[in-house]
Amino acid sequence: MKRTCAEGLTHTLSQLPTAQACPLKTGWNNEQDPGKSRDRNQRALQFPAGSAPTPSRERASRSIHQLKCALREGAETVEEEALDPSGSINVGHEDTETAWHELQHSHAVNQLKALLRQQASKESEISPSRRRKISPSRSSEYEETNMPTVHNLVPIINDQSQYIHHLEAEVKFCKEELSGMKNRVQVVVLENERLQQELKSQIQEETMREQTLLDASGNMQNSWVATGENSRVGEKRPFPHDDGDIRKAAGEAEKWKLELERLKLTYEAKSEILESQLTFLRKDLAEYQKHCEDLKQQLKHKESLLATNISNRVGGLCLRCAQHEAVLSQTHNNAHIQTIERLTKERDDLMSALISVRSSLADGQQRETRAFEQVKEAVHMTEEANFEKTKALIQCEQLRNELERQTERLEKELSSQQEKRAFDKEMMKKEVAKARKDMESKMLILSQNIVQLEFQVEKVTREKISAINQLEEVQNQLTSQEMDVTKVCGELRFQLNKAEVEKDEAEKEHREYRVKTKRDLEIKDQEIEKLKVELSETKQHVEQEQQQAARAREECLKLTELLAECEHQLHLTRLEKDSIQQSFSNEAKAQALQAQQREQELTQKIEQMEAQHDKTENEQYSLMTSQNTFLIKLKEECCSLAKKLEQISQKSRSEIALLSQEKMYTDNKLEKLQRRNNELEEQCVQHGKVHETMKERLRLQHSMECTTTATSLPVEVVSVASGIPSPFHLQPSVSETVIDITEGKLKCI
Repeated sequence: MKRTCAEGLTHTLSQLPTAQACPLKTGWNNEQDPGKSRDRNQRALQFPAGSAPTPSRERASRSIHQLKCALREGAETVEEEALDPSGSINVGHEDTETAWHELQHSHAVNQLKALLRQQASKESEISPSRRRKISPSRSSEYEETNMPTVHNLVPIINDQSQYIHHLEAEVKFCKEELSGMKNRVQVVVLENERLQQELKSQIQEETMREQTLLDASGNMQNSWVATGENSRVGEKRPFPHDDGDIRKAAGEAEKWKLELERLKLTYEAKSEILESQLTFLRKDLAEYQKHCEDLKQQLKHKESLLATNISNRVGGLCLRCAQHEAVLSQTHNNAHIQTIERLTKERDDLMSALISVRSSLADGQQRETRAFEQVKEAVHMTEEANFEKTKALIQCEQLRNELERQTERLEKELSSQQEKRAFDKEMMKKEVAKARKDMESKMLILSQNIVQLEFQVEKVTREKISAINQLEEVQNQLTSQEMDVTKVCGELRFQLNKAEVEKDEAEKEHREYRVKTKRDLEIKDQEIEKLKVELSETKQHVEQEQQQAARAREECLKLTELLAECEHQLHLTRLEKDSIQQSFSNEAKAQALQAQQREQELTQKIEQMEAQHDKTENEQYSLMTSQNTFLIKLKEECCSLAKKLEQISQKSRSEIALLSQEKMYTDNKLEKLQRRNNELEEQCVQHGKVHETMKERLRLQHSMECTTTATSLPVEVVSVASGIPSPFHLQPSVSETVIDITEGKLKCI
């Protein structure tokens, strides 16, 4: 019977699956050394759910093998004591000390050794005849009364398994939600980085465009100033309205710059705040993940301990009753009633604990559902914010495209205006070429006139020679006419002096006018250089015309020299006339009249040259006026373009105001989300507190179960050693039902 009891217990232990079994050695050692338990929990987390690592299996198999050996050795010692009761104490001590010398490191084995020694000492004191008097019927009745029913054990075991499965499902759900939140946070971070890069590139492009626009506006201002000066020189009319427009445009450009800088600063500050919030949330997520991983490790460790306790509890359900009956059978007659009451109290306590645990689980589930809904709402809000951000980016891109189109249109207009200017330049070149041809024709005419004059001078010289020949004959006659001739010469000299004074005045006026024209031309040349040196060719033409005027002046000087020569010749003629007779006085008068006529012709020619010069100046002035009108038209077009730019800027300001409103709306949403996040954090803290309370309760239950298993196993060995008939032999139906229950429980786990 004793052998069958030991074999039945070993059979139940062998039927336990090695994957779910956890050695008793690990349980007590983990209580003593929490650092090792954490390392083992971390190793256990590395394996997926439902699969245990090979070292734990090996340890479980070793512990089960050690228990089997201990039970077999205990059965052998009991048989030896039955055969030789006198030497059972010494043999039992020697066998136990030699067999378990290698298992002193295990606290559970040491407890079993101590209990077996105590039981052997007590049995040595009892006589073998007294052992036989103990009736098997009484022992069986005592065990039946003290043993709890199957109906009380099954719901407790089933509830424990359901609770463990529920906790595992909650942990998995929390892990999945945390992984989803991680992925979403990573997506949001990547989107924020991408948006920051895009905004930086857009800001750089906008700054470059603003610089180009400012450069263009500066060039336009210079052109407007140049055109204003030209108009003041040509038409002598100021343009204060255009200067005011230029100042307004410059002030608006500066305002735009300041607004852009403010927007950049605000955006950078907000981006920094959001980045700090993201880092804080990431740290919180990492802490929560670590906490969840620790909880998972503790749950797995507790599940393994519960499995070992259940497996150890299978064989020792009724051994406590056997211990009480073996040790205190005569002293305590009413012990079974006390054990029943104690078991009922424990059952009630367990039921109340289960009810409280279920209520706490329901509360935790409700809080988790609320937190999940809040997280969903937060994710939805973030998605809406991202959608609004994309809308704003699309609008910015549309504005950028519109600005690019406007710039292209303005560039086209500038190209058309440049073409017009080139066409006008070509027309000017053609007109200057025509003027050159006209001047060349005029020079040819003047050269022909000079040749005619020279021919006339030659004729005069010939006539003079003839007159000299005649004067030699008429010297006596001219003496009487000297007075008349001197009078005539004085009048001629007076007239010549007047003519010279008028010439000097005309030359002075011409020089002053030339200086003025030079100054005006220099100013105009400077203005033309500011306008991208577009009128350099006209300047060259003007210089050529000045050269032509200088040539004309040289011709005038030559004519004056000819006049001086004529005067010298007249003086010679006067000296010769002294010898001419009075008969030639009329001829001298006629010659004087001819000289006056020639002088008049020369003055007429000079006036004609001056008139031609005035015409050329008038033509140049007309060209300058046409250029001024063209520049005024350009100025008006630039003003219209500036007005269009103002309209565009007003539109962009309105759009920026709308964007700022949308930004305020998104900021409010972010504040709401932060508040919700804080509420979720508080709920998570409460959930952690609930988990801690549940952990403490599980620890208490685990400690109670460990104590029960620690007491049940040695009592079973004691019952085997005492020779009391075991419940496995007397009631095979109950033992089989308990084994089936334990197998089903282990399969569920």
